[in-house]
Amino acid sequence: MKKLLIFCLLALAPSFAKADLKIAVIDLAKTFDQYTVTGDARKKLNEKHDQYQKELQDMISDYNHMGQELESLIKASQDPTLSKDAQMAKAKAAEDKKQEFLALKNKLEERKNELDKELNDEMLRRHKEILEQITKIVDDYAAPAGYDLVIDTSSVTPTSGVSIILYHSSKMIDITADIIKQLNASAPPATASTAPSGAAGQ
Repeated sequence: MKKLLIFCLLALAPSFAKADLKIAVIDLAKTFDQYTVTGDARKKLNEKHDQYQKELQDMISDYNHMGQELESLIKASQDPTLSKDAQMAKAKAAEDKKQEFLALKNKLEERKNELDKELNDEMLRRHKEILEQITKIVDDYAAPAGYDLVIDTSSVTPTSGVSIILYHSSKMIDITADIIKQLNASAPPATASTAPSGAAGQ
């Protein structure tokens, strides 16, 4: 079976005119957004984002509290009403607290980077999976119908953001609605939320 490809290479347009090709168009951005699996994926990512934000906020609260303790110890070490021994003891405690404070700061930054990477990796993975599902449905739909090419009308150039497809005839068949219908008909039911009851929606 001939494999249909979704692509947007405007440079190939002259060759299209010379060939007797059956071409369809699809708005891939619209298809992606209206696919129910996309909404479910976004919901899960938002829930995970909220969980991560809560974890980081708890760490930030601990960090701020430790900063206040450090400030109090520094002030106490400079208190003229205290004896020299007491001031030295406070200074020693302040130095120890400073090391804890810096260690917590590093831990907070490392954890934030870990969570950001984990969330970004999952977003890219889900995006890739959804595009693969859409491409399969397009292949299964277009090949039996005899289409030689399926062009994505929503693609833009990576540098300027200008649409790659500057013009296409209104006579060209748009299969967007049919693909969205087939995608949602075959989509698994949306999974229940797994976020804690205290997690806020984005």
